[in-house]
Amino acid sequence: MGLFDWMKGKRAASVPTSSHAQSQSTTKVVAPAFADTLPPGLTLVPPSTPAATSLPGAVQESDQSAGGLDFASAIQAHRNWKNRLSQYLSDESNEQLNYRVICRDDQCVLGKWINGRGADDFGHLPSFGELKVSHGQFHLAAGRIVQLHDGKQTDEAQQLLRHGDYSRYSIKVMGLLSSLYVEVTDSQPRAA
Repeated sequence: MGLFDWMKGKRAASVPTSSHAQSQSTTKVVAPAFADTLPPGLTLVPPSTPAATSLPGAVQESDQSAGGLDFASAIQAHRNWKNRLSQYLSDESNEQLNYRVICRDDQCVLGKWINGRGADDFGHLPSFGELKVSHGQFHLAAGRIVQLHDGKQTDEAQQLLRHGDYSRYSIKVMGLLSSLYVEVTDSQPRAA
């Protein structure tokens, strides 16, 4: 059972779904923050698996694609930011991170979707507005971490990465993506 199946199952009492639609999901990618509260049968996919490493094309079709976005890849891409930032703060990264770009929420695949097709097609759904705000806060927090490190305030940047707004919004974005996936798939017509 994948996270998206579990989320749908939680809503099954109030929103009927077909057994065919529920059996479509096979990829099991969830954020480590959810590991303590996983329902029985839900497992984490190691980052080395193909589902977890196919990030650049987060708009590709998969079992968790809906409304023009691969939700599992979007979750994984935002989950990977913690590793990227950790490596950057410990000077183990070859990446040149620019906080002025990172703090913008319209540069990543998810941000482009939120500000484009997602807003047009799903802006009316309950989780969408909260996702838009939390995603923006996530990028502001990530940008602030890079800005602090670039300004030689690495200890403060480390604190923000571990215990500040970054962690809070990172977890929130991943959870809201899961909720929105359920809302998006429930709003789309089912094939007969």
